[in-house]
Amino acid sequence: MPKPVVISEAELDHRHGTFARLASGGRYGCACAVYDGDVTIEGDAWLSDEHWSQLQLAAAPDDIGTIVVTGSLTVRGDLCVSDRLMCAVVLGDLVARELAIFETEFYVGGDLRVDRLRDRDEYLTVAGARRVAEPDVDPDDED
Repeated sequence: MPKPVVISEAELDHRHGTFARLASGGRYGCACAVYDGDVTIEGDAWLSDEHWSQLQLAAAPDDIGTIVVTGSLTVRGDLCVSDRLMCAVVLGDLVARELAIFETEFYVGGDLRVDRLRDRDEYLTVAGARRVAEPDVDPDDED
């Protein structure tokens, strides 16, 4: 797995204009783990609880609240985002088999291409096109 650079929210905003891009304003009072350029991941571990915990240990004494990929993110597997994470930002395209978000703000600056999307809280913002092969259906909405 690639290694991130840890920076402040203010520095992240200075470099990438995140305060204006994020619906929340991007001010969580935590540090940011930044992966420069395009990132390709094999498997289902990216942004999981374990991935977040590893980042916490590496960034100590800072707490990681936001994870950023400055390019495109390709996950050859499922992307199930830890609810311990406050925010995830992909400035390019995001491609994955599944994207599952719960209680985490997620911003995609390019296109989103996934087979399945689970975002019951509607914290996902996509600046480009959304291509979802199998739209999520909430069982509570079915009659």
